[in-house]
Amino acid sequence: MTGTRTDHIVSVRDLAIGHQREQAILSRINLTVDRGEMVALIGRNGSGKTTLLKSMIGLLAPVGGICLLDGRPLEEFSLPQRARQVSFVSSQLVQLPSLTVEELVSLGRMPYTGWTGRLSAQDRMLVSRALAEVQMEAFSARKLDCLSDGERQRALIARAFVQDTSLMVLDEPTAFLDIPNTFDLIRLLRRFVEAGRSIVYSTHDLETALQCADKLWVIHNREILEGAPEDLGLSGLFSELFSSSGVLYNTDTGRFLVPGRPRGKISLEGDRGEPGKWTRSALERLGFQISEKQALKVRIESTADGLFWTCTGRNGTMRFDTLHSLARFLIHD
Repeated sequence: MTGTRTDHIVSVRDLAIGHQREQAILSRINLTVDRGEMVALIGRNGSGKTTLLKSMIGLLAPVGGICLLDGRPLEEFSLPQRARQVSFVSSQLVQLPSLTVEELVSLGRMPYTGWTGRLSAQDRMLVSRALAEVQMEAFSARKLDCLSDGERQRALIARAFVQDTSLMVLDEPTAFLDIPNTFDLIRLLRRFVEAGRSIVYSTHDLETALQCADKLWVIHNREILEGAPEDLGLSGLFSELFSSSGVLYNTDTGRFLVPGRPRGKISLEGDRGEPGKWTRSALERLGFQISEKQALKVRIESTADGLFWTCTGRNGTMRFDTLHSLARFLIHD
C-alpha cells in the first residue's frame, strides 16, 4: 500500500495498544497530528500515555489498527527512513556516563552519517546550533554523569533537534525541569513548531498545556478526547476530570484550584487589576466564596505608600500590608 502526502503528519485509525488484544490498555483510537502543530497528551499515571506514544511511531507494536506516518503505513519505512522522519525523547534518563554532552547530541546525526558516525562540517554546525538552542553549549565537554537530571534532559532534547525530523515525540520532557526552565523549553518547542514541524508530548502539567498546545489528547475513562484546549474547556471536561478529587477548574482564569475547607462568603471591593486578581486567588485558596454585599468584606486600597487591605467583620475593621497577614487573620478570626 502506498500513501500520498496529506495534511496529517500522523494519523492513527482504530488503534489498540497494550500487550495483548484481549487486554488492550486503550482501543478504537482515532487521532491525527497536523503539520506545524503542537499536541499535548494528558493522562494519569498508568493510563497508557507512554504506550500510545511508542505505538504510534513504531517503537512498540500495536495490538490492532494502523498508524500512518506522512500518509504511509509505518511498516513501509526502514529504520533509517523512520529516523529521518521522527525523533523521540524518552522519559527515562540516558545511562551512558562516559559520553560527553556533545557526543550524545552528535548521535542525533546517525540517521544521516550511518554507523561510522563521521560528522561533516555541516553536521558539526547543526550540533553546535542545537546545543546553543537548549542553552547547553557551555556543557558540551562535560560527561553525562556530571549533569543534573534537568541538564541531561536538555541534552536529550538537543539530540532530537539535531536529528532534523518533521515530527518530534517527547515523553514527559518537563519532568525534571523547574518552572522557569519548563516555560523556556515549551517556548523552544514552539519555535520548532513555528518552523513547520510537529510535536507530540506527554505531560502532567495541564495548566502549561492549556496555554501552549494547539491541541490536547486527554485520556479519560479509557477513551481519548481530542480537541483544542478551549473546545475541551467548553465541553466541561476539565471540571469533570477533577470532580472526585476536590480540585476545582476556574473557567474564568483557566486555572486549577485546591481550595481550603469552605469558610463561607466574603465580599471583595477596590482595585480590580493585578492586586484584585491575586487577592481573589488568595481568598478562593483559603476556601471563601466571593459574593457581593456580605457582612465580611475585604477592600483593596492603593495609596502612595503602597497596597493595603482592610477587612471588616464582626470584630471591627483591621488593616494589613500583605496578603499573607490578611490570610492569617481570616483563617484564625
